[in-house]
Amino acid sequence: MASVDAGDSHGVALPLNYVVLSDNEGYEQQLTVALRLPGVERVQHVMIDTGSSSLAFCDKSLIDEVVNTTKTDYAQCIWYGDDVSCPDDPSLKRYFFVGQVFKGNITAYNTNTDKDIASMDEVYFVISSKVQSYFCDGPLNGIIGVAYSALNGANKIPSPDFNIFNLWNQSCEIDNKSYGTCSTSSTNLPAPLEQTLKEDVESGHISAEAFGLYCDYAATIGSKVDTIVPSLGVFFGGNMALNNTFYNSGTPQVAEGFNCGSMYWYLLNLTSIRVPGLNITQNGFSQCNECGSCITDSGTSYISLPLPESKCKDILSGKFDVLKKESMLLDIEGVNGTTITLSLPLLWLSEQFWFGHVVCTGTSGIFMLGFPIFQYYYLAYDMGSNTVTFVDLPLSNETQAFIDGADLGGIAESSSSGYHHYVPTISIMSIGVLIAFQYIF
Repeated sequence: MASVDAGDSHGVALPLNYVVLSDNEGYEQQLTVALRLPGVERVQHVMIDTGSSSLAFCDKSLIDEVVNTTKTDYAQCIWYGDDVSCPDDPSLKRYFFVGQVFKGNITAYNTNTDKDIASMDEVYFVISSKVQSYFCDGPLNGIIGVAYSALNGANKIPSPDFNIFNLWNQSCEIDNKSYGTCSTSSTNLPAPLEQTLKEDVESGHISAEAFGLYCDYAATIGSKVDTIVPSLGVFFGGNMALNNTFYNSGTPQVAEGFNCGSMYWYLLNLTSIRVPGLNITQNGFSQCNECGSCITDSGTSYISLPLPESKCKDILSGKFDVLKKESMLLDIEGVNGTTITLSLPLLWLSEQFWFGHVVCTGTSGIFMLGFPIFQYYYLAYDMGSNTVTFVDLPLSNETQAFIDGADLGGIAESSSSGYHHYVPTISIMSIGVLIAFQYIF
């Protein structure tokens, strides 16, 4: 793989697209990247998920179209989402895929310039034989998980004629939807992004095994459902994840990742939730010592706060003149024994709450910074050091005026306005100008 030197930064910048699915598909909102398989002309729009590690494509006809790939003796059955219930069986899943594992080169495609701009070489990926998930709904064609390889479980196929469907154990079927579990994986395969970053660190192309994500919240407002909207987000890989306009425009706060025996998700240790102006403090989140209970997850469309539902609703349903002045503070364990504090304005949280993008799970429930956090902060993941950096970006004058409201010299309250960040020194819509690279993300 070729290296790229963009000023003092070695790495890649990729434009990301945005989609919001229709209500009957769960009203999911996602950042997507356009990928291409060898020998296949049509682009595959796959969602980016920091909460998983597999690369899977939905269309099983791709099996007959791909070239220059290796069919391995592995198969995957991966499940997602919250627990659901069949009669007499309360801990099941409804989102899953099962399929054959292949190995080959996958390229990232810039839909603005109609050019391949980067590739991941000799990585494992799945072409699904059976799939039931929102990442195959609407215009979506798959998923790329960008967490650690410990989540990329697979099973070795005992013989070429093995029925891969046997890896999915259906317990019941409700409204033509299958509910069940995947068979326990026998091994873990290298996750495509982690593998690529590690290889490029070892080869000297980059020195930071890192990537970063951001989505322009303002630009997403009013997006047509089930439509891929180009260039509303950005992905930085390698050193550029820690040296770019977004990172350098704000104040980086570095959270220490929690290691629960092996690297799985991007785990955080939440220590307290505070709303000083309302004299509210909640702490004692022992669940963050468990794997998977306190994470960042771009593939989930909402933020989960471990607060009592009644308290949460009281806070986020308050009067406008209170919401616009107060913030919710999330204290999270930082590096070297420090504490970082994320400040989320109540006005923004309230807006997300009424969109269904904030849920409260009780004091012992899951803490999850889902998709909305990527519209408010630039997040940089350093897989080598197991840290997550949050960069709060400066606000435009227009956004600050909306927050202030008319009585503070700003604009009047408006249901059509959105609370968002804006970085005046970079245009996401023209991010393709930055991309003159041949380096793989």
